[in-house]
Amino acid sequence: MKNRLPFIVAMVVTALSPLAAAAQDMAGMPGMSPAAAPAEAQGVGVVKAIDPSKGTITLQHEAIASIRWPAMSMALKTASPDLLKGVKVGDKVQFTVKPHGMDSTVTAIEALQR
Repeated sequence: MKNRLPFIVAMVVTALSPLAAAAQDMAGMPGMSPAAAPAEAQGVGVVKAIDPSKGTITLQHEAIASIRWPAMSMALKTASPDLLKGVKVGDKVQFTVKPHGMDSTVTAIEALQR
């Protein structure tokens, strides 16, 4: 049998190359590189749901350029359950978020219109 080690090494490198590229691409995704994100960011959106028992608010927000978030709807934790008392479903709000991927937290929120 011929020495197949160079062939096997070439196959492994070829198979793993897309994974390395994907890992580099993920570094630029929101929340995937917390060191590069600002400590807090400002956003504007509409309240879609409030869950006081979980301390979460679902916001349909505009793009937030400073943290490279596209416009989307997402449920976010709140820093305090008291933040939920000043808003209701349907309110247009301005909010402050501490970005950390899927564990981002709303630290302030204010209704813009009623």
